[in-house]
Amino acid sequence: MRVIGPIVVLMGLASACAQTVRAPAPSPADTTALEARRARSANDPDRLLDIGTAFYRAKAYTRARDVFAAVLALRPGSFRAAVQLGLANEGLGDQNAALDAYRRAQRMKASGQERRDLERRLVELTRARLAAEARRAVAEERTLAATPTVPNTIAVLPWSYFGANADLKPLETGLAYLVVTDLSKVSRLTLLERERVQALAEELKLVGAGRVEPATAARSGHLLRAARVVQGAIRETTRDALRLDANVVSTQTAQIEASGSADDRLAQLFTMEKTIVFGLLDRMGVVLSPAERRAIAERPTADLQAFLAFSRGLEAEDRGDFSEAARLFRQAVSRDPAFRPASDRADRNTDLSAAGQVTTGELLSAVQQPVTVSPPSVGDVAGTPGSVLAAGLQGVAPSSASRLLGPVVGLPPILRSRLAEALNQDDASKLGLLGVILVIIPRP
Repeated sequence: MRVIGPIVVLMGLASACAQTVRAPAPSPADTTALEARRARSANDPDRLLDIGTAFYRAKAYTRARDVFAAVLALRPGSFRAAVQLGLANEGLGDQNAALDAYRRAQRMKASGQERRDLERRLVELTRARLAAEARRAVAEERTLAATPTVPNTIAVLPWSYFGANADLKPLETGLAYLVVTDLSKVSRLTLLERERVQALAEELKLVGAGRVEPATAARSGHLLRAARVVQGAIRETTRDALRLDANVVSTQTAQIEASGSADDRLAQLFTMEKTIVFGLLDRMGVVLSPAERRAIAERPTADLQAFLAFSRGLEAEDRGDFSEAARLFRQAVSRDPAFRPASDRADRNTDLSAAGQVTTGELLSAVQQPVTVSPPSVGDVAGTPGSVLAAGLQGVAPSSASRLLGPVVGLPPILRSRLAEALNQDDASKLGLLGVILVIIPRP
């Protein structure tokens, strides 16, 4: 057996008592120095990440955005760069660009906790964006009224319940969800996302207001730039029976283009909903392919109580009460284990609830990684021959490190200065080396 020359791995620590190495937030005056470091590190994604973070902490968001974009060009799979690009865009007030960056990060490799934190931030930002868009649409209503709508787009408003049974009121949200789901299976139609329509309905105070007149639908269509709007009403006819009425209103003319009705026992709710949807499509002149017809005919569940729990879960989700939403979706799954939308939403809301509210600062901390330093090779370190492969030691107490790594040794001046530069430390004399590891690689 031969022994190949020993490999020496240096573990550097920036401070004897520090648990995490992070660059201090620079003042705006320091951005010139950061730009110089950026120019020297143009092809080093690790150093650029730290430089971009420094720009972000200095509130130089435009520079931070550009640096993180450069990192992604060098390393397209960098979760940390994608998330921090989103944070920089949030700092610039560009919510759409931030959402794009966060969605890009969702497709990248990350830990479970990082994914939960990102998902919670994405949900919070989406809710804020939709609410802001709704407020802006109402403020610019005169302009939007003269703006052409997008052809073949449909918005489905929350339904209105007229009855005394509070247990059935969540159907306002649940039936809107079913209609959106069914109409989205028609290739020639474009459905606006339910959450966006919900945000406008809340801004206009339509939720629970019992407003089903065509003029209200047409106004909502202009604000959403949807060509058509579907609105519906739920009425109790007897104790165990319902009547469903729905209209498709043209945004341009405020006229009803199609209408549909169905009444039956409450237990036949899903059959009534399918009757409404097929009737509306037929009266709109939409010819369905056999595949589209089969897809619309599918039912997510046949259990009415499971669907009522699901509808209450949607309401809780809309309020941002993710813990309650998860409980209600799990309740729906307990009644119908095959209820896939309920199962998916239960998992998602459980994760959102576990993550808690995630601020931009907390998200930044969540994706921060230890600083990695790659110093140049040297012949000897404290008398030990070999190559320096090097990385930064993070989060290890000095006493523990000494036990793990052996005797404390000194750090050569050339490595001390390079490590100080990488860690953004002004006083290189404060840096030390905890020890060395000899890795012996035998060859048969």
